[in-house]
Amino acid sequence: MTEGLGDQHPTARQLQAEANRLRLGAEALDRASANRSPLDTPEAHALKVAKMARKLDSEVKAYFNRSAQIWAAGRSDVQQRIDDKVNLRPDAFASEIRAAFRSLPVKKQGQLIQDLVDGNRGPELAAIVRAPSVLTGITDAQRQAYEQMIVAKHAAAEQDELAQVDEIYEAVSTMSRAAGDMARSFIDPGALSNIERADAAASEARSAFDQSFQ
Repeated sequence: MTEGLGDQHPTARQLQAEANRLRLGAEALDRASANRSPLDTPEAHALKVAKMARKLDSEVKAYFNRSAQIWAAGRSDVQQRIDDKVNLRPDAFASEIRAAFRSLPVKKQGQLIQDLVDGNRGPELAAIVRAPSVLTGITDAQRQAYEQMIVAKHAAAEQDELAQVDEIYEAVSTMSRAAGDMARSFIDPGALSNIERADAAASEARSAFDQSFQ
């Protein structure tokens, strides 16, 4: 599910490493469940497997938290580079730019937007797309489209990175849910409680026997 992505982006590689640890744990649990020692009763084997399953379930939760932190940090890094490349930050002339934009016919407004995008003139474009629609006369959908245009033209590689980071995070999140479901499938609280009570009773009987000869 996650193979191939890990070679392309540092965040993806970190998430891949976390995913590999989880996969190995799930595979080990599956093998342990399928290979009961001849020295163990089915009940003893069930207890051992359940203990390992609880450990895996706990690791799944920790893994999910770690991967979420890795994803957030990686996404923030890429977004910062996008922001630096296109510099969509209004400057001191923002109000004058909006006034000039509103005074133009619709066709010339479109041409101005295209010129700002082509020239990577982020602050000037930001004066328009980062302002409420009531100040510019364009819709929210247009604002988003114009912002996307400049990002796609001047930070396409970073956009691809962002999509890749999100893709592998979704993949490893799916894996973590599957591993958690698998771990919990080996834990039957009712059956394990019965086994533990029977084991406690047997231990008490053995202890009573040993004490009778002291």
